[in-house]
Amino acid sequence: MEITLFPDADAAYIQIQPGKIQRTHEVDDATFVDVDADGKPLNIQFLYVSDGVAQRQIPGLTDPENQEVYALLQESGINVMLVA
Repeated sequence: MEITLFPDADAAYIQIQPGKIQRTHEVDDATFVDVDADGKPLNIQFLYVSDGVAQRQIPGLTDPENQEVYALLQESGINVMLVA
């Protein structure tokens, strides 16, 4: 996984794996997942990251992959908040 930050857009982009994007799913108002034709997650875009990111299960990711996503965000200085 690789993270790219876009400070001017207040966004973070995580590439899970390369592939051809078939569609994008909205997880919430600030989280979008690009998937391939089989529904496998390829990329995740987080918006408004300066406000922090709510940690939730990303559809299609295993628990370890999900944890890796949020660890990357934290390592990049983004506040990750648990959702009740």
